[in-house]
Amino acid sequence: MDVAAERLAPLLAQLVNYERTRPDRRLWDLTTMRLLLQRPGAPPLPRPAVQVGGSKGKGTTCAFLAGLTQAAGRRPGFYSSPHVTTLLERIRIDGRDIVIDELERHLRAILQAPGTERAPTFFEAMTLAAAAAFTEQNVDLAIWEVGLGGRHDATTAVPVDAGIVTTIELEHTDVLGDTIALIAAEKAPVIRPGGVGFTGTRGEALAVVRAHAGAVGATLFVLGEHFGLRDVVWSPAGARGTLALPDGRVLPFQLPQAAAFELPAMALAAAAFAHLLPNATLQLDPAPRPNLPCRFEVRAEPDGEVLVLDGAHTEDSLAMVAAELARRWPGRRANVLFGSATGKRWRQALSALLPLADTFVVTELSGTASEDPAAIAAFLTASGAVCEQATDVEAGLCALRRRPGPRLVVGSFYLAGRVRELVGGC
Repeated sequence: MDVAAERLAPLLAQLVNYERTRPDRRLWDLTTMRLLLQRPGAPPLPRPAVQVGGSKGKGTTCAFLAGLTQAAGRRPGFYSSPHVTTLLERIRIDGRDIVIDELERHLRAILQAPGTERAPTFFEAMTLAAAAAFTEQNVDLAIWEVGLGGRHDATTAVPVDAGIVTTIELEHTDVLGDTIALIAAEKAPVIRPGGVGFTGTRGEALAVVRAHAGAVGATLFVLGEHFGLRDVVWSPAGARGTLALPDGRVLPFQLPQAAAFELPAMALAAAAFAHLLPNATLQLDPAPRPNLPCRFEVRAEPDGEVLVLDGAHTEDSLAMVAAELARRWPGRRANVLFGSATGKRWRQALSALLPLADTFVVTELSGTASEDPAAIAAFLTASGAVCEQATDVEAGLCALRRRPGPRLVVGSFYLAGRVRELVGGC
């Protein structure tokens, strides 16, 4: 149970929460956010600041940026979504969740602000609370993770000094578009007019991001062209190599306990850090290990097996999870607990896991609208997988633990976060 959400329920009830209701239509409008950011008595907005968008890797890139900032002796403010365990973790300052009294104070002030045609949504209010907290706490770098898309996301109303587009996949096609080009066009505006952008996109998505940067007069640095990883060597301890930065420096790096998909995020974060805090020390050897709950989080099980928690839900991201499982436990078949929020491309996502897993347990999610477990189970059975349905997450975890081999909980942060609570991860 999230004590913060329980205590703040009377305030939160005044906000429309699209994350949980997932309606067919959403408010695509930055007018209210801009008015509230400029409301009488509103605090000045924190600078320098960076906005991070993309299909996957946003949270990891932000976490690396926060870690690098702390390692340099500076104070980061990190705004993220969704949360895994508690609402408070969405606003982190210098590595610590916001205090509930502070969040309550900021939310009350926002809800009492005059001059808007409608009340802010949940995400808008949390973004505004983060801005107020970051300014009040005098952070040295404000890090804004996009909630959905980019063009109309509430964080895009906040002025920033750099933008990062991590990767582009087919996701949220009901609201962002059903092609890579359309989705890239929605996410590219995190790179602001006349600003600086960094991206790890490729192919068609990169072409769209590059065209956007050119159209708005922004300078774009592309991973693999203007900066990137070199001579990467893997060992049981992690990965090491060198990182070439846009400013011409080539620095050694070491990332303990690295997963392969973390390295591009580290590179993007390091390149942005060097631009945003040019006088700060960039510590890469070793690089700070970010705290990433439910992002390939490996936990030891009582029977000696391993439990991997990951919020991945797209085809490409699950393919990376599968590749990491195969790298760490070669020759071992996984067992999967899966659930999907409404509107996700779960058939395509599961196709990345089918070659890797022996059995699946399917359940519905708590805390958000979810796809029908029966439909998911029918798809898996038709695909030749052994599958069973569980009445809830608790029963699903029990069923998963009855089987040997690496155990993977995946498909949604709501699912992975609930399992993390059940196994004592809070």
